Amino acid sequence: MKQPELGKRILELRKQKGLTQEELVEKCNINVRTIQRIEAGETTPRSFTIKTILQALDADINTFKEDTELTIQDRNVLNLAWVFGIVYFVFGFIETIADIYQFTEDTSTLNKVLYTVVKVISSVAFVIFFTGFLRIAKIYTYKLLKIVVYVMMIAYVVSEIHDIFLINSSNETIIITGIVEFVVFGAIQIIFGLSLLRLKDKLGTLIQINGIMEIITGVCLATIVLASLGAVFLIPTVVIEVIVLYKLAKK
Repeated sequence: MKQPELGKRILELRKQKGLTQEELVEKCNINVRTIQRIEAGETTPRSFTIKTILQALDADINTFKEDTELTIQDRNVLNLAWVFGIVYFVFGFIETIADIYQFTEDTSTLNKVLYTVVKVISSVAFVIFFTGFLRIAKIYTYKLLKIVVYVMMIAYVVSEIHDIFLINSSNETIIITGIVEFVVFGAIQIIFGLSLLRLKDKLGTLIQINGIMEIITGVCLATIVLASLGAVFLIPTVVIEVIVLYKLAKK
């Protein structure tokens, strides 16, 4: 971890322990001026010094890892992802209108074609959008997140394709399919949210908020009776997802 982030992190740990700088000096036998300079980000300490301070603070050295440097490729993927996140967000409203109109008003050939186009664009945008979270999983070597994101991608594309073929189906089939989709996506979203929460120490409060919103949205969708509320929560959730990717890309 580089300065000034290193100093800020040590300062946070010291305050969490309720220690003054002088009390920390007594525990680790490091000059108070050195600690002051480290916390202020004025100097980069040796590995031995960092280890000594962390031991004095009873911090888990294994979780106090260096920040991962983002490569140009990482930033390109993340930038592309948040841009397509905006596309997906906008098409979410268009798709909702298309779903309502297609299944209640018009089933003409022209509208079937337009409906299919909307579904295809939405699917492509979603997949590219979530490659950003795949990149996060790769950057932080997080296998669970990688698996969950792949499952979400596959489930979403399958759902969109299935919706296209539901156009001429009976109302009963559409309702049953909708219920199954709510339960499946709700469960996946809950797991996705839990996996994001584990990145709090690396990506901060925003990813924690994102994880909590994912869980709340997932629970609402999975319960069926609160699915409408879940759809409402989905709007700020997607916005936060875009912001998470944007901030990481610009880090």
